[in-house]
Amino acid sequence: MKRGHDQAAEATTAMTVLCCSCGVPMVPNTMMRCAQCLKQEICITDGISRNIALSHCRNCSRYNKPPWTHCEPESRELLGMCLKRMKGIGKDVRLVDASFIWTEEHSKRIKVKVTVQKEIASGSVLQQTMVCDFTVVNQQCEDCQRSFTPHTWNAIVQVRQKVEHRRTLCFLEQLIVKHDAHDKVISLRETREGMDFHFSQRSHAQRFFDFVQSLIPTMGKNSKHLVSHDTNSNEYFYKYTIQAELCPICSDDLVVVPHGHSDLMNAASPLMICHKVSTAVHLVDPLTARGADIPAYLYWKNPLQSVATKAQMVEFVVLNVEMVPLPEMGTAPKHHLAGRGKMKLADVEVARLSDFGNNDERLTVRTHLGAILRPGNNVLGYDLRHLSLSGKDSRSLEEVFKKADVLLVRKVYDRKRGRAWGLRRLERNNEEGDAGVDDDDDMEAMKREMEEDPEMRRNVNMYREESRPKPAPASSAEAVDTAIPEDKDEDEEEDIEVPLAELIEGLKLGGAGE
Repeated sequence: MKRGHDQAAEATTAMTVLCCSCGVPMVPNTMMRCAQCLKQEICITDGISRNIALSHCRNCSRYNKPPWTHCEPESRELLGMCLKRMKGIGKDVRLVDASFIWTEEHSKRIKVKVTVQKEIASGSVLQQTMVCDFTVVNQQCEDCQRSFTPHTWNAIVQVRQKVEHRRTLCFLEQLIVKHDAHDKVISLRETREGMDFHFSQRSHAQRFFDFVQSLIPTMGKNSKHLVSHDTNSNEYFYKYTIQAELCPICSDDLVVVPHGHSDLMNAASPLMICHKVSTAVHLVDPLTARGADIPAYLYWKNPLQSVATKAQMVEFVVLNVEMVPLPEMGTAPKHHLAGRGKMKLADVEVARLSDFGNNDERLTVRTHLGAILRPGNNVLGYDLRHLSLSGKDSRSLEEVFKKADVLLVRKVYDRKRGRAWGLRRLERNNEEGDAGVDDDDDMEAMKREMEEDPEMRRNVNMYREESRPKPAPASSAEAVDTAIPEDKDEDEEEDIEVPLAELIEGLKLGGAGE
């Protein structure tokens, strides 16, 4: 055993040599120098940049990566940007570790400690540490440069609807807030007939237009305007405009279907009511409860017209309701109209609210609202006797006039409590001196429709508000008590209210939240 140990020691002594610089025993290598001598004589960090400039925009606090990017101090993004700027690190010199060294916040200096390795001989790897200084240089980015000129945007989406109200635009605004589709919007300006959304890139504007087109039947027109060009480099700078024209037909509008369209819509009635507008225009015949859906691409080929809007509706008082029995033979037609299951035909006896108590004029009309109407309720509808439809197809409309004098559209609900919820609005960037557009009445009308339609509330974020004043009734129907019989119980009175489960917490509203 002693002899074997001595042989192993002799073999180890034979494998070691003396360093040619300092004479220390070491394992032989091609350089014939120990590790300490290699560190003193060889520097693997000579080819690595030590002083580098970083471009920083003081207006938007972004660094030029490129492109210009937001980076927090001592973040991974900023460290990655610094390492990419360092030259000399590649296949031969490998990066092992990197970290920030604390510097004064306002010193405009960023120090990064870097550890690298390099193979200097076969089987010999040298590792060294160095500090790289980065100088933060202020440079204004292209976006901030354009902010001081009239050319702050590159593309614009002009949303327009040629109607007298802004209810559709208010609802579209809530859909944009719901899906966060305004994250790329630079500024928003209001006009009398719509809104203008400004974007920095044309692709962002096209994406926004596709979003609007997926919600409402919209027709788009593209155009571009030459701002400047360089003849030497053959570079042109354009501004792009996308005009988005929304469907002018809104819910509760009275629509005339021409004779040719009626044949294409399975012999639809020449006079129908718009029940809902989504990706298609949903129409319903109040006399038969038959529905017709018109997709967006078919609507814009042959647009329909509204002959009466919500402002022309008259309020009636329901005196009696008799349900129409279903036919004994055959099956009822199937429709895919939204809310079709809530419609039931009924013969309703009504009287005009303005004539109630003054004369005994009563009308018996057939309506599709039989499932929700009760004696004593108030309902809005179109009085065809006092509605002018001149210039339309009189032959086809005569059949409707013979069947009914009044078309009932919407039930009027009682509102006795203040709302415990509110809505968020988009921030406007109107010019100085521009008072903007007053759409408080349209927002109030949209909120009432949301209270009555649960399907409409699913697409909107509603936020809780604890302290809200009780709003005063805006229409005469809410303030008139003569329409409800005195012997009616209080429990039978219908008071619509949004369930608390549908509300979202965390809303702090100012002047723009209403």
